[in-house]
Amino acid sequence: MVSRWQCRHCSFTLWAANSDAAADPVATHLLQHAASNLTNDGVRTAWRCPYCDTQGQTYAGDGAVEAFKSHLFEHETLETGVHMADAIGRTGSALLIVPTDGAAAANARTHFLSRGDDVLIVTASPAARLRLLDETLDSWPTSTRILTTAADPLASTGIDPAAVPLEIVTIDRRPDLSGLGETLASTLSSRRADGTLVVEFDILSELLATFELQTVFRFLHLLLSRLDQEDALSQFYLDPRRHQRASINVLEKAFDLSIRSKGTVFTAEPND
Repeated sequence: MVSRWQCRHCSFTLWAANSDAAADPVATHLLQHAASNLTNDGVRTAWRCPYCDTQGQTYAGDGAVEAFKSHLFEHETLETGVHMADAIGRTGSALLIVPTDGAAAANARTHFLSRGDDVLIVTASPAARLRLLDETLDSWPTSTRILTTAADPLASTGIDPAAVPLEIVTIDRRPDLSGLGETLASTLSSRRADGTLVVEFDILSELLATFELQTVFRFLHLLLSRLDQEDALSQFYLDPRRHQRASINVLEKAFDLSIRSKGTVFTAEPND
C-alpha cells in the first residue's frame, strides 16, 4: 500500500511510499497554483500563503521559493494505506506510461498484482515477470496464467511449475490481433479462480511497432470491454521512450486512468 495526495484545485493525484517522498513533488505542484502569491522585485523574493496569509521573509536567490514550497506542503495531508486502483473504484483499466525495464515499472507491477487472486499476464518476458511474482509477493495468487511469445518461458527462473498454481499459454511470436483477441477471450472464459482478476498487459509497445495506431486502439477498446465484463483490474504498460507523444495521447483515451512516474513517485489525472 502507498500514500496518496489529491490536489484541492485540480484532478492531479500523486502516490508515494511515504510523506518524505511526496513532499517535493506535492510542493512543486502547489507552487504552480500559488504562483501569483510569489513576487520578485529583481532583488528580493517574497511570498504570501493563500491559505493562512502567512508571509515569508524575503531572501536572495531561491531561498524564498523553497521556503514557500515547504510552507504550502505543511497545509497538506496524505492519505495512507491506499492502493492506486482506489482511484478507479478498484476495478477498471490503467495505462502505466513508464520505462518498462525500470524500477518504477517493477514497483507498479508488484503494487497491482498484489491485489490479484486470479492473475493473467501477457508478456514477451515471462521469466522476469515470474521472478517478480516469486520474489516480491507474500504468496502466489490462487491462479497465475502467463500468455507469452517466449519459446522457453521458464528458462532461468528456478521456479518449479508443479509447485505453484501456474499455467503457461504460448502465443505466436508475431500474433495477429484477431488471434490474440480470441486467445485472451478463451483464457478469460476458462477462469477457475474466484476473487479479484488482475491483468497485466506488457506487449502494447510491441503491438504498436507491428500495427497501425488506430488498429491497436480498436483492439484495446474491445479487450477493455471484455475485461470490464469480468470486473477486472487491468494494467497496460507503455514505454514513453518508444512512442511519440501524439500516439500516447490517443491511447490514453481508451483507459480509465493514466499513470506516470518520476523516480519512486507516481502521478495521474483521471481520463475523461
